[in-house]
Amino acid sequence: MKRVYTFLTMVMLALTPAMFTSCDTDDDYWYDDYYGDWYDDYDWYDKPFNYGDDQLVSMARTLNGTWTGNAKSNFKEDDGQWYTAYFDVEFTFTQYTSKSCNGTGYETDYADNGDTNISRFKWYIDPRTGNINIEYINSGLRYVLDANGNSDTSGFFLGWDSKEKQDLFNGVMEGINVDEYITFDCERVTSRGTRALGSDSVQTTSQGKSYGKGVTLKRIDSNKPKTLRRR
Repeated sequence: MKRVYTFLTMVMLALTPAMFTSCDTDDDYWYDDYYGDWYDDYDWYDKPFNYGDDQLVSMARTLNGTWTGNAKSNFKEDDGQWYTAYFDVEFTFTQYTSKSCNGTGYETDYADNGDTNISRFKWYIDPRTGNINIEYINSGLRYVLDANGNSDTSGFFLGWDSKEKQDLFNGVMEGINVDEYITFDCERVTSRGTRALGSDSVQTTSQGKSYGKGVTLKRIDSNKPKTLRRR
């Protein structure tokens, strides 16, 4: 069994009021009110969001890069039955700018028979919740990584693991408009880059549900035959 944790500081954004709220039209400050009317109208997937605070940008910069590991997809087919596919996976996330909390990327899946599938996606980190949202471009399928997740089918860890001495990214992608749960366990294969904005502030101990409780996920059986679930 494996412990999975999340960004404590990002979850706190959803629990406390915004510190800076402006009544005028100063564009440097109005974005700090993440509960303003503009939120629902913002084009999160396609328009760079360059107005996040340091912790939000730090999380995006930590996500930025390439991660490799293995994954398991539990999905429901048209016959109403649930199926499981195991595969090796590589995720690459790219920010729109060095200060944005959204961007583009692609996922490469590998099967034992040599079959490979590449899926392009767009992503953003929700400044209200710390959730990571992903939309695959060709299929339109959407998934969320829940920053408050605390079950076998939700939650994620992103950042430096002092025990493993490695940047890790693992957890569950929950289908929003599809019946699917993708459990993945990856490590960074590119340079982390700058830590100037406090990317070392990732929590590695559970602090209780209100602060992003650690969840327990079953280890992915790397000995299972690799097959692909296309997106």
